[in-house]
Amino acid sequence: MTYEEKCNFAVKELEAAKIWKSNYNPPITRLFRKLGFKVPFPHYNSFLMNALSSGIYFGCAWGLLMYFFAWKTQNMSPSVMLSTAIFAGAFFGIAMASYYRYSFKKYRLTPWHEIKDA
Repeated sequence: MTYEEKCNFAVKELEAAKIWKSNYNPPITRLFRKLGFKVPFPHYNSFLMNALSSGIYFGCAWGLLMYFFAWKTQNMSPSVMLSTAIFAGAFFGIAMASYYRYSFKKYRLTPWHEIKDA
């Protein structure tokens, strides 16, 4: 089964579970796919992959926004800014990975590597 066929199967399964499109196809997934990476939807990723991708994405975006809108005028040290952004990214990444794992189990989705057999 090709990657596109797996994605089509996954979309049908996610829509049947009534999971919102913005939930199963978040901006980071769309970005990776546009860049040519063949990544599964977050519900089908491993916990670690979801934690890293969500956490890094959020930590960088949130850290930059905080720098330009708050930290720049507060004269914070770079190490405090960096550690705060890392902590926020880690917290967000673990929270999102937990949500995706819970949702995967709740809706009894087919594991990505088993889709070819479905």
